[in-house]
Amino acid sequence: MLKRSLVLAGLMLGLSSLGLSGMAFADTIDFLASGHGGSWSFSGSGPVTITALRLEVEDETTLQFAPINGLSTEALTSGAFLGGLGTASNPWTFGPSAAGSFTIVGCVPPGPVGCTNVTLFSGQMGDSSLFNGAGGVLYDSANITGTIDPALLAYFGSSGSSFQGVLDFTLSGHAPGSGATGSGDLLLSPAVPEPASMLLLGSGMLGLAGLFRRKFKSN
Repeated sequence: MLKRSLVLAGLMLGLSSLGLSGMAFADTIDFLASGHGGSWSFSGSGPVTITALRLEVEDETTLQFAPINGLSTEALTSGAFLGGLGTASNPWTFGPSAAGSFTIVGCVPPGPVGCTNVTLFSGQMGDSSLFNGAGGVLYDSANITGTIDPALLAYFGSSGSSFQGVLDFTLSGHAPGSGATGSGDLLLSPAVPEPASMLLLGSGMLGLAGLFRRKFKSN
């Protein structure tokens, strides 16, 4: 009886870690900066700062789309400058940013004009890069992690606790320097479960299979 209880506990913990205990995986959420307002700055040695205005959000699974009303802003500060030449083959690179260094603020759709702003996304970046391209200054990071406001997820009929994704921004002007923010795209999906959670779930499943097999033989 004790062994069965331990196996069941391991299974439930594994399912909980995977977000499967009564909760479906959230859809992929895409935050879009329209390129109508905002600014960026890079001195050539310090971190990059970017602020974008007039944001939109889309559920990539259902293609449900909504503007983010209110005084919506997307603001980020990269990690420390690591080096590089600013070319596509050798871009300026930056280390991981601090926790909470990447935020998106606005009203939960379909909030009207005058609605109350909330933090729709809060997170941080891993390594990121910046270089001068043919279409402007390009900034990107493939290691975004953070959380999305539960009310925004509920609006799309989604759920989830932690998310990871990629960021791409097109900036006007020439770096080093500063200028206006162009279009940006932050694509976030549910975070991949940690290996320990997978192992815990697998152990629980194998244990249950053994219990059922022994019960079947005894019958």
